[in-house]
Amino acid sequence: MLVSQNFNTAPLAVALLVLLSGCSMFGGDSPDPMENLRDQVQTVVTDPKRAETILALVDRMDQLLIESANLLAKTSQAERTLFIDYDSTAQEFEALFSETRRDRQRLQESILDVHLGIKAQATPDEWQVLRPVQASAVSAKVESLVLAALGQRS
Repeated sequence: MLVSQNFNTAPLAVALLVLLSGCSMFGGDSPDPMENLRDQVQTVVTDPKRAETILALVDRMDQLLIESANLLAKTSQAERTLFIDYDSTAQEFEALFSETRRDRQRLQESILDVHLGIKAQATPDEWQVLRPVQASAVSAKVESLVLAALGQRS
């Protein structure tokens, strides 16, 4: 059966959580978990030009995480539409899965590039401080975005 050979949104959500964030959790009170990372960049990175570059990369990562959650919500809705329609063809399912795989891969590559960009801009000592803060912030952001995207289900 074609449907059982392809993925649904649950593995996409799990893969996104695992790929982007590891196992750490964000523990602050800020409504936007990325704010803690931004604050730490401004505190830890003493060179204003590098701090500005890293902050721009943090903002880009934030945008990419939002795009990833939007992809999850869009894919979830498209899957529901195809599953409900008994006249859906195998080609329609394949097209959806192919498009989603392509978009997901593009986002993963972009997020990895941004992560490596942040690491490259930071000194080794700065990275030692920023790395766990970034992991925690990304984890919390991904968790909140995924829950919100999946919460749109009816």
